[in-house]
Amino acid sequence: MRHITKTNVITINGKTWWINARKSGVYSAMLKKMIGQLEVMLSYHSKINVIRFDLKQNVYTDKNTQITVFNRRLFKWLKRHYKLKRIGFIWCREQETAKHQHYHYVLIIDGHKVEKASLIANKVKAIWNDISGSYWLPKNCYYNLKRNDYKETQNAIFRISYLAKARGKGYRPPQTKDYGTSRIKLKTAKNITLI
Repeated sequence: MRHITKTNVITINGKTWWINARKSGVYSAMLKKMIGQLEVMLSYHSKINVIRFDLKQNVYTDKNTQITVFNRRLFKWLKRHYKLKRIGFIWCREQETAKHQHYHYVLIIDGHKVEKASLIANKVKAIWNDISGSYWLPKNCYYNLKRNDYKETQNAIFRISYLAKARGKGYRPPQTKDYGTSRIKLKTAKNITLI
């Protein structure tokens, strides 16, 4: 059984972060991977842009095929339009009272190449509407993080921790994942100080 924590803080790599573990708690391993991808992106870029949005499905599916197709189309466009070398992402699948699942999604990209995310938000909407459903952009969903800016990174981590919540997970076949993240490896350099 996966470990659920209901504490309001988590310590990763010697840094302690406030998290949103209210009500159902969060899956700690899931959250560590999510925060890890923020740290990894900051090891490559001194500034990153973090965009949080929701993707709603029109019908239930056993698999996450729509997310795979969505990622492929969005990443192809991002790499072509912005000349990005790497794209970080986090998504989680949830199903609570609705008959079909929805996805919470976080996109993590080079903040030097992308400063304003409105064009990306429009592209996300167009791609998802074409694939499977509706798109929703929550309030205050953009974060421009700078390496070593603990306060703003803390704000983004608190928001992202919601994706790791225990409630709504597990309503899927055993072979289907509840979440996914990019698998970018930490840049190894002697003088990089993260967050």
